[in-house]
Amino acid sequence: MTLPRGLSCFSPAPGRKDGNIYYFVPENIDLEKPVGLFVFMHGGDKNTPDDAPFKTYLNPENGGLRPHIDNIPFITVAATAPPDIDGKRWNRAQAVDALEAIIADADSRTLIDRDRIIIGGHSMGGFGAYHLGQIFADRAAGVLLSAGAWQIADFRSFYGTNVYIIHGKYDCASNYREFHKEPRHHDWCGVSFGRAADKLMTGYKVEHTYDEHDGGHGLRWEPAQLAFRRFLKWAEKQKRDPYATKTALITPRGSADPELHPAPRSRYLELLEAGNGTISYDKIILTGPNVAWTVDELMCQDYELTTTQLSGSRIIAENLGNNHFSVSVENVRVFAIYLAPEMGDLNREFTIECNGYGVFSAKAEPLTEFDADYSAKIVIRLF
Repeated sequence: MTLPRGLSCFSPAPGRKDGNIYYFVPENIDLEKPVGLFVFMHGGDKNTPDDAPFKTYLNPENGGLRPHIDNIPFITVAATAPPDIDGKRWNRAQAVDALEAIIADADSRTLIDRDRIIIGGHSMGGFGAYHLGQIFADRAAGVLLSAGAWQIADFRSFYGTNVYIIHGKYDCASNYREFHKEPRHHDWCGVSFGRAADKLMTGYKVEHTYDEHDGGHGLRWEPAQLAFRRFLKWAEKQKRDPYATKTALITPRGSADPELHPAPRSRYLELLEAGNGTISYDKIILTGPNVAWTVDELMCQDYELTTTQLSGSRIIAENLGNNHFSVSVENVRVFAIYLAPEMGDLNREFTIECNGYGVFSAKAEPLTEFDADYSAKIVIRLF
């Protein structure tokens, strides 16, 4: 099935009994060739209606994404968030299945270039992008985190995937005025979340761009529009790399809002058996007044970073070349490294240097099941 050009809507949303899924196909797209996909998660709260992706973002008259997406080399898809009890609709367990179904639905309607899928969201969708972006990082060419928030995370989940963060200096309110009447709710999606994520990603050397603009929360506000245009230029240059030199598997992972998600595989790493211990995650603590009514109060909103211990496992691997990997593991008993000819010579032994556990030498075994990216694997048993 080929998607029509322009805007189209299908209901119900894929894999569900409710909601809508919207597509926008630019006129410049050649549907005879594999095409990039921009998966956008809308904002709102528990009461946001099913047509929010159209009314707020895709509407040609005043949608926050228009006209910027009209000539990009991507099809834009935006589905109604799964229903839930609060405004964390893109962060619940069912949102993982929803995003999987959205990508599969797009692939069933036209030929999607699996190496050019951009995953992102704004506001409530930005919350979801912080969460789902980590879970789907190995599926994405890039991830957009716009005006979102997070609680607990390990952003090393993004190793190998480029990230673009957009946040308004005067978030959280739709607009900004010198003497504003709108309170800024720090815990909704204050700029501290973006600044803290930028600081952590910089420290971890996660490839990312931090774009803090001089606006508030609304995507239609001019500074946000300019930032979104910069993001689209960035997105056109991104390509998924299944063979990234450095990658990480953290499970469970996400933004812990409300909880982390167990996912034992990411890119070429797979956890086969975990230990019984814990690992550390980064945690943000907001400081200053939670609700700012004045500019002075707004300037007092800040954050601190700490860590917390949770049950989980972490594997960080780096391909050093010449069939040599350096691997750091925490709370791991057995894991696998998947391999492809692009990663080394599959006819020779590989050397895996594992922190505290010595050096392992093994030849890759061919996969017995189909994998689109890899053809062999090595299983490492630490205990």
